[in-house]
Amino acid sequence: MSFVMPEERSDDPLKAEYLPHSGGCFVCGDENPCGIRARFFVQGDSVRTRVVLPGSHNGYQGAAHGGVLAGLLDEAMGWAATVFSLDHRFFVTGELKLKYLFPVEVGVELEVEARMVKDGRRIVYCQGALLQKGKVCLRGQGKFLPMSEEETRAVVSYLKRDGCRRYRTLFGRAE
Repeated sequence: MSFVMPEERSDDPLKAEYLPHSGGCFVCGDENPCGIRARFFVQGDSVRTRVVLPGSHNGYQGAAHGGVLAGLLDEAMGWAATVFSLDHRFFVTGELKLKYLFPVEVGVELEVEARMVKDGRRIVYCQGALLQKGKVCLRGQGKFLPMSEEETRAVVSYLKRDGCRRYRTLFGRAE
């Protein structure tokens, strides 16, 4: 499995900005030997990642497992809620709706993109998509519930910030 570096074009004023990650998380954990090891980044008004899933994440031969894909999109939307909400707390998923459109191949780069649609303060609404070879293979929308200040501080305490610039300090008030 490999994380794919985002393209940073010199003509793009909103270059990729990495988000923190954790060690043990299945989606973003860099210490989880079974995980995806995705590194999410902010570009414009969206949270993105590019990854190549290994064959060990098969659902059936050659196609990625739907649960793994759901995890990727869920994590991206959760980050979108955290980054773009008004108070920058961390969020948990309250509801996740997915529509699988096409199988996703393992061993081939895929891109995940998520955006916040509405900040209702008590519920943040996000949507996202997973693309492969330029084709939308999975669409999703979710409702995300804010964690308390105390719960947010607990998460912030174990995040790794390597590769972060702006988002190294975004959650500083909770530390």
